[in-house]
Amino acid sequence: MKQIVKWPFWGYAIFWSWNVIFFLFFTLGFTPVVLVSLAQAVREGWVQPSILLFGSLIVLIPIASVILGLTLLLKQPNRLLALFYGVEGPLLLVLCVRFFVVGEATPPVTVIMVVAFVGLAALLWRLLDRRNDERGMLVTALRAIGLTGLLLAGVYAAVWLAFYSLPVAALLLDSLASAVRSVPDMIRYGRIQDLAFVPFAVFGFVLLMYSGTLLIIAPVVTPAIYAVHWLGEVRALWSRLSRPLAVALPATVAVACAAAFVVANQQPQQRAFALLAAPPQSRAEAEALLGQQEAIRAGLLNAYLAPYRYMSAAGETFYVRDMYRRRLGFSEAQAEAIARWYEVVAQPLIYQPTQAYSPSPTQTWQSQAFVNDSRRAAELYEQFFDRPINQAERATVVQAVRSTWIADRATQAWQAVDEREVRILRQELTLTEHGDWADVELYEVYQNLMPRREEVVYYFSLPESAILTGVWLGNNPDRSQRFAFRVAPRGAAQEVYRGEITIQQDPALLEQIGPRQYRLRVFPIEPKRTIWDPTTRRSQVQEGAQMHLWLTWRVMASDAGWAMPRLAEKRNAFWDESTVRLVNGAPMQVEADAWLPAFIPARSQAERRAHRVTFDDGTVVVARPADDAPAKLPDGFRAAVVLDRSRSMAAHAPAVQAALAQLRAALGDADLYLTAGPNYGEAPSVSRLAALDTAALFYFGSQNPAELLTQFDRLRAGRQYDAVIVLTDGTAYAKQTHAAQTPKFDAPVWMVHLDGDLTLGYDDATLEAIQSSGGGVAEGVDEALRRIALQAQADPATRVDVVDGYTWIVAPASALPANGEVTHAPDDPFAALAARQLILSEMRRQRGRLSDLGVLDALHRIATERAIVTPYSSMIVLVNAAQAQRLDELSQRDDRFAREQENIGETQPLVNAVPEPHEWLLIGLAALMLAGYALHRRKRLAMR
Repeated sequence: MKQIVKWPFWGYAIFWSWNVIFFLFFTLGFTPVVLVSLAQAVREGWVQPSILLFGSLIVLIPIASVILGLTLLLKQPNRLLALFYGVEGPLLLVLCVRFFVVGEATPPVTVIMVVAFVGLAALLWRLLDRRNDERGMLVTALRAIGLTGLLLAGVYAAVWLAFYSLPVAALLLDSLASAVRSVPDMIRYGRIQDLAFVPFAVFGFVLLMYSGTLLIIAPVVTPAIYAVHWLGEVRALWSRLSRPLAVALPATVAVACAAAFVVANQQPQQRAFALLAAPPQSRAEAEALLGQQEAIRAGLLNAYLAPYRYMSAAGETFYVRDMYRRRLGFSEAQAEAIARWYEVVAQPLIYQPTQAYSPSPTQTWQSQAFVNDSRRAAELYEQFFDRPINQAERATVVQAVRSTWIADRATQAWQAVDEREVRILRQELTLTEHGDWADVELYEVYQNLMPRREEVVYYFSLPESAILTGVWLGNNPDRSQRFAFRVAPRGAAQEVYRGEITIQQDPALLEQIGPRQYRLRVFPIEPKRTIWDPTTRRSQVQEGAQMHLWLTWRVMASDAGWAMPRLAEKRNAFWDESTVRLVNGAPMQVEADAWLPAFIPARSQAERRAHRVTFDDGTVVVARPADDAPAKLPDGFRAAVVLDRSRSMAAHAPAVQAALAQLRAALGDADLYLTAGPNYGEAPSVSRLAALDTAALFYFGSQNPAELLTQFDRLRAGRQYDAVIVLTDGTAYAKQTHAAQTPKFDAPVWMVHLDGDLTLGYDDATLEAIQSSGGGVAEGVDEALRRIALQAQADPATRVDVVDGYTWIVAPASALPANGEVTHAPDDPFAALAARQLILSEMRRQRGRLSDLGVLDALHRIATERAIVTPYSSMIVLVNAAQAQRLDELSQRDDRFAREQENIGETQPLVNAVPEPHEWLLIGLAALMLAGYALHRRKRLAMR
């Protein structure tokens, strides 16, 4: 060490001065300002506990170093300097990079950290061991292994840090000048409440300046220290082993470390994108792709989570280029060359894009590789795996977004991924029973936790015979002040809602998007705000204003009680243990993760009765309790079976086999249509149900319901059937497009969603094709066959269906004489339940004229008179006269029933998890903290 430290004074001076400043900064600044809030965020579950561990180690390491300096190394200045530059400083640098810069650690970062920690442990062992020369061969060999890895890591880190030496020197001079200039403003605007930030700022600035000067020489001093101690251990090894073995051991370690780094540094996204660049041309190619699904999954996930895992992208390290060009005066070409060399050295934290991107002319701060590769990865994932990446990989995504030391960023990122932006403060169910049917009201109170306006969206299903009867919004719980709904043509209502969202007004929209599926949208839930109080001269957080919602529906009794809406998907809203949840004033018995109970028990056993409603046009609707007798298909009944072979159906393979067996027993040897998506690798085909080898079924690609029905229509080549049964699952809604043209069918089309996996809904053309055919949706083959058989046995002029425990019959009064039913007048509340069946009957009877505005207006008139939601009529809440006038205008247009397809939203990262690493990130912890404080002060001064 004499070659490194010529005077003992420097060993003491550097070690003690830096540690005293560091101790004061972290004790009086970092711990109370950052670490305490971070601990709170970990307690609340928003931030990974490992992040708190790294932050705590940053504080504890200097304390441990000081203890060692006061005890074992008290009179050894050379070893103190080696401890500081060889162990403490590098260890803090690694931890600071892990804490502040790296989000979720990538494999090469993990390899480097493991090698560095093992090597640092070996060096510390050597520094503290007073009998190094007396140790045996095993100890010497272990320390030689650790120090070999440390030397490699030290040289690598030194080369990396060398890129910052000159820029840091220039930055220190600028920071000193800026600090001197800011002193008058800090004195002028300082307040007693800001005294807590004074140690943070003062010691942080001193630490910033001092650490920066030490960092400039670290790329030279640190590798030299490692080399000296490595040579000492190798000489000891040399004296205890044969020379070939003494050379072979460090060489083997060096090769192993290099190999581990090279292997870990292979980013998988390039391969994944290449594998999916072209669709397979044969089933063999599709099967080969499926064999690579783990590599594809890893690559797409890495691209999707790149903003959370990497510091920046190759070709976009603009901060390095700008450091040399703007701060040091290098030419554009020279700065660009340095940036490219930097990307080679910093590969573990540099994302390798799948293609070159041009910088955004308007958002130069935003990584085009992160934005575009992430979005494309989400699209490819859904195309290949037939599921949105945020749903399929939720645990991995949540872990990535929580890997940050900034609690607010972790909170917002997790809220964005997990839809936790708007808290439901209160949820009340109120039931009013009327014998074997009931009116139900849901009342919810929302409060936004985010600093931006949010939209609450529910996708849910009700029993098919149930009806939605109202929706209201309010700024307070006073019912007399709430805003009422209007029943409007679905296209006009949608356009008003979307238009009001654009100008940030308050609407709510309730729509039917499937035979039993609905969508509720509420906007805006007002944000929380940070406001400046001129009296106290402090920023205060103002909670977002509460939004109150009332939703009502009418439902028939079931053996289990009163059925509640079944949530399929939600956006932005969440509930937790603080949510007040009541049923008729009593605590609600519901699973913690459930929106509502599946059923609410009836107060008294409701006896099912027959009901009869006669409408003004003479049409009668009768509801009778259904018996359990199975319905038999007529002789010679011909049905077509359509099998969805999308990738998501692989999860339902046992249900597919059971369903096909049921259909063979009921239908005999029916025609079987095997669908194939555009990436399937082979064309769709027609087979025979009895000849199918279910074990050979192959699921790949994706299709939506419109594509399934279109393929069937093309393949049948004019063949006629009495019914069409489609076996599918519930993943299709997000893949639907407005452009899909669904053919119309004379035979009833039944969409059987296996395992009860209902889709969120259908596009309007497909929904119309299903319902106008006389078909519908079923959760199993048994349900579909019973409803098909019942309708097949009925008179063609009569609509008969069995659903939710009742047989519903729609017929002319002359064809359906009274038979002891309870009679309801057309304006009776029960008549709204009957009106739903009347509309379905009219859709089937008028299926060839459903593009005729006169027919649609007649259907809409029924919905308006009964105040119910139907496939053509939506409910919209209006809050001012301008909205009402706009709705009146749109309701007169020829496209008033034309609704655009709206999917559940794009799957892409919603926040930047890792900020672009500007220069202040590169000179250590204090620079980061001081920059944050300066930004905080600047914003507060600007508010004045």
